Amino acid sequence: MSLSINLEISEKIGAPRTVFVRFPHGAPFGEPGAMNQRMTVLRDLLRTLQEASEPGVIVEPGYQWRRTEYPPVSLNSFVAV
Repeated sequence: MSLSINLEISEKIGAPRTVFVRFPHGAPFGEPGAMNQRMTVLRDLLRTLQEASEPGVIVEPGYQWRRTEYPPVSLNSFVAV
């Protein structure tokens, strides 16, 4: 499972499952202190781990740095891994 901020490299290395976010280097989970944003990325990472059915899957949730509203994420929304 990989969380990536560089799509080209992700495609080349062929990780089994990847979530690609268009966030700056050094902040793949989101802005410092933005807990809802970070929890959303983590939830989607775990969801992809559970749902990706074949190797090489790259999921792009479409988040935009500082332009996406992130509702609160409850711990109950996390998938069992």
